[in-house]
Amino acid sequence: MRRAHEALNRGDMDALTSICDPEFLLDMSDRVLNPATYEGHEGIRRFYEEVNEVWESFTWEPLEITELERGIVAVIHSRGLGRGSGLELDRRAAMVWRVDANQALSVTFYRDPAVAMKAAGPA
Repeated sequence: MRRAHEALNRGDMDALTSICDPEFLLDMSDRVLNPATYEGHEGIRRFYEEVNEVWESFTWEPLEITELERGIVAVIHSRGLGRGSGLELDRRAAMVWRVDANQALSVTFYRDPAVAMKAAGPA
């Protein structure tokens, strides 16, 4: 998971997709602007391209990682600078990762880390 965030932050989509299952699912439906889901390695690349269209710079820094029953929660600190608009984003959010045999199967974004913890916690 840390390698995935590092690859994402440096824009290395080959490194990122190499640790993700070919049928990887990225669920960004909880974000306020442009909620969407992305499938497979092409979906990962499309997501990254969309981020770069809107943001001059954007980073996702894992602050804490908690392994729970139904997923691994990464509480992240996101920072962004809007392309053209100069809008600054500085927020905490969370990602719930599902992994199997050292490959990432899916990631679901949550604006509220507490909601992510509940989603990944005991059934």
